[in-house]
Amino acid sequence: MNNSVHRKRNKALGVPELVAIALGGMVGGGIFTILGISVSIIGAYTPLAIILGGMVASMAAYSYIKLGVYYKDEGATYSFYKKTFPGSPFAASLIGWWVVFGYISTLALYAYTFSSYAI
Repeated sequence: MNNSVHRKRNKALGVPELVAIALGGMVGGGIFTILGISVSIIGAYTPLAIILGGMVASMAAYSYIKLGVYYKDEGATYSFYKKTFPGSPFAASLIGWWVVFGYISTLALYAYTFSSYAI
């Protein structure tokens, strides 16, 4: 007989938890993948590229925050596009597939970098 107790967790992720997840992904991805590749390509200009990338990421984050507040939704690109342009389901599905392709590309970059470290 299994005497384990399953507890329900009612707490949703708050702002500090979501910021920690986002920063962990960006910093982890930046340190372990982008840093080595960018140093090999642009050398001494790497800090400038990282600062520029951080500024672009900040503007994107600000846009997502505004869209989330406007639509009262925690969705992402697909969800916001679908709500903004409800009459174009094909375009919304295309956006969804581009997001999937972006995630697959990011995972491929991570795999490439970690395999080059292992070799």
